[in-house]
Amino acid sequence: MKSIVLLFLSLLSISSTIYAQSNKHASPKIRLTPTYLSEGEASVSNIYKKVIPSVVTIFTKSNNFTEKGTVQSQGQGSGVLISHDCYILTAAHVVDGSSEIFVKTQDGKMRKANILFSEKTADIALLQLQVLDATLSHAKLGDSDILTVGQNVYAIGSPYGLENSFSSGIISAFRGFNMLYDGTVSVEFIQTDAAINSGNSGGPLFNSQGEVVGIASSILTVSGGFQGIGMVVAINTAKDLLAFEDRPWIGVDSVFLTQEEYAKLFNLQIEGGLLIQSVATNSPAAKAGLRGGYISANVAGREILFGGDIILQIGGQETCHVGCIEGVKKVLKDENKVNIKYLREGKVYSAVLDITDTRRNFLVKK
Repeated sequence: MKSIVLLFLSLLSISSTIYAQSNKHASPKIRLTPTYLSEGEASVSNIYKKVIPSVVTIFTKSNNFTEKGTVQSQGQGSGVLISHDCYILTAAHVVDGSSEIFVKTQDGKMRKANILFSEKTADIALLQLQVLDATLSHAKLGDSDILTVGQNVYAIGSPYGLENSFSSGIISAFRGFNMLYDGTVSVEFIQTDAAINSGNSGGPLFNSQGEVVGIASSILTVSGGFQGIGMVVAINTAKDLLAFEDRPWIGVDSVFLTQEEYAKLFNLQIEGGLLIQSVATNSPAAKAGLRGGYISANVAGREILFGGDIILQIGGQETCHVGCIEGVKKVLKDENKVNIKYLREGKVYSAVLDITDTRRNFLVKK
């Protein structure tokens, strides 16, 4: 199967090169919309026409250091323009580690971009074009909390380099995995059967209103191709991550474990807590000396890092269950100093995290 796919891609590359050379000076083909489309077909076609101006293809260059010296690699993914400030949402794994990022917009221009924000746990990154262009169209962000299993959704991206590929499907399920970013934001994924392949990563998932409801993250597959299970980061997760101004950003990735899990895994008698997985460099948590995990283990199908600190309390709110943790952002949204209690090697410690310089809301228009 793999050899057939590789052969197909090789033939596609060769035929595309021949076609491009033979049509170097040809005018773009004008394609007319047929008059016989059903109401459903016309509706889907109109969604594509409405949103395609905001979709972009992302090309990256990375420098990989090996024993033989520096080796440059290239990557490709998708993204979507979301504001007049030329902000672009994509997947973190598309751009992480890149030395250069180029964005191809629908006018065919290649434009340089910079990373403004990247969070690996949620697989979300925000880019901005180096040279702003007010003529570029951008998509509207939807509300992923107002979705239901079975409704139609539409994905656009560049699978295997085939730009602007459009696929449709339904929402199959919602997945949470009990993952929290920064101790306050639930990382929610939308499972869809819309075709998502390599190259779709970072591309938008739209609802029938043409609103972005998710960003393509990954596929669960055995062969390396699409098998009907695509995972998309819910857009409300992305919005929470980008709106630091409205919540206390401290700079940790964590997993919530219950009282039963702590008793079974650590022989600890605590009601619940956030097991820190990693701490962002130069973040308030890093400056306060908090530690992430370093021992990898598989717990009930989840990859978890042990050895990190366990946050027991944030700003007077115990981390006893997911609901109370999410409520922390409302209580502390106007605070610049966050008091926490954490457990390390059997002892409880206190720390004050200064978030004065980390508040920034990318969703507010300048």
